[in-house]
Amino acid sequence: ERKKRVKKSRKKEREREKEKEGKKIEKNLIKKKDETSFPVIQPDGCFLFYWLGLVTVAVLYNLWTPIAREAFPELNDACPIFWLVTDVICDLVYLCDVIVQFRTGYLEKGLIVYDGKKLAKNYTRSRNFLLDVSSLTPLDLLQIHFPSHPILRFMRFLKAYRIYRFVYMVETRTAYPNLWRVVNLSHVLFLGCHWFAAFYYLISKAENFETSWSYPRPIGNHSSVAQKYLRSLYWSTLTLTTIGDLTPPETNWEHVFTIVSYLIGVFVFATIVGQVGNVITNRNASRQEFERLLDGAKSYMRHHSVPDEMQRHVQRWYDYAWSRGCMNGGGDINALGILPDKLKTELALHVNLETLRKVTIFHECEPEFLHDLVLKMRTYIFTPGDLICRKGEVAREMFIIADGLLEVISENGEILSKMSAGDFFGEIGILNMDGGVNKRTADVRSVGYSELIVLSRDDVLSALRDHPEAEVGDVIMMMTTTTNVN
Repeated sequence: ERKKRVKKSRKKEREREKEKEGKKIEKNLIKKKDETSFPVIQPDGCFLFYWLGLVTVAVLYNLWTPIAREAFPELNDACPIFWLVTDVICDLVYLCDVIVQFRTGYLEKGLIVYDGKKLAKNYTRSRNFLLDVSSLTPLDLLQIHFPSHPILRFMRFLKAYRIYRFVYMVETRTAYPNLWRVVNLSHVLFLGCHWFAAFYYLISKAENFETSWSYPRPIGNHSSVAQKYLRSLYWSTLTLTTIGDLTPPETNWEHVFTIVSYLIGVFVFATIVGQVGNVITNRNASRQEFERLLDGAKSYMRHHSVPDEMQRHVQRWYDYAWSRGCMNGGGDINALGILPDKLKTELALHVNLETLRKVTIFHECEPEFLHDLVLKMRTYIFTPGDLICRKGEVAREMFIIADGLLEVISENGEILSKMSAGDFFGEIGILNMDGGVNKRTADVRSVGYSELIVLSRDDVLSALRDHPEAEVGDVIMMMTTTTNVN
């Protein structure tokens, strides 16, 4: 008893010291924040995410519209005020983004830097600053002397690097990353077709629409903007996808442009198709692994002449396990791969801690002891009619019902009680910690499909060895003498 008290007092002292250190660090961080006149933007915060979304819209506007307005002046002449206002708004977004990047924090030695001078120094020495300043070069002011040339805004294209940051942030936040990747790859292909369509029409116009390769002379049905763009887009789509079947070029410029188009089309289209293939393959990887395991089980059962009824029983188990996500990593904490143990523990706590707290013998246990137990919990699936435990079996684990309905059955087949999600049973299997043997006192059967969380006696003993000061021994001894468990 004296040793336990000493251990507890030491532990409490360590906890107090940790609390003091944590408060000091928190105060220092708050002080650093207060020292700055403007708030520092978190590099992974919501504000930066939405701001990058706005910047991405401005960049996409500059990637799509200037080349189209250059190739088809009718677009520019139809609503010049609209284009002027939109251009100015996008330029203001670019300018504000420079200010935002001056105030965006970054990690140094694992901590976010809040010092304004360090932030400015880090940004101005980066490649991003050079690209941002260059992208704001006001070459479009030359339109005062050379009107109707929106392509002079080409320096705005340098801001495209911000799109990649936004794409990455969406990919890490969305529940459908594979779909997001396909959307981005498709956008790259459409943007390429859009640009080559504009260049095709510009070359045709430069050659006065005289060759059979070029766009037809814009008169009659060929004079509308929609017809010009769609026919040019049709040409660029066939070229970039290397489908071909087009009129051969005649002039030198036409030959050069067609060759460049084919070469770029081969590389771009092959890259996009390959990446889409990788996305689809990765999307189906877990399903393919599931089918491999199922095929192996079928081969095993055929080899050993397992009865058809048992084979169907196994098949139903696999189908239900897949539907519950247990065959694609959805039900196993170990599927989180390279995550550190501490982060795995936090995730496991979020998923299973409340379930574990429902068990009577763990009500008074210390949090550290429960944290250790959470990582040792395993999930099992049972099909309709499966016996989870039999009367007289040696009890080595306890069960917590995560989903489904169970029946407790007597020796003559009478249903004694029913249990549903949130209930637990079999704690008798972990009560005797001194090496004694407990046996099951009743049969427990799964009514339908059920999902159970299992905690073994060995796991509890292991956790007790790691946490000898855990207040679980007295509770377990009390339960042993006062509780009659099925």
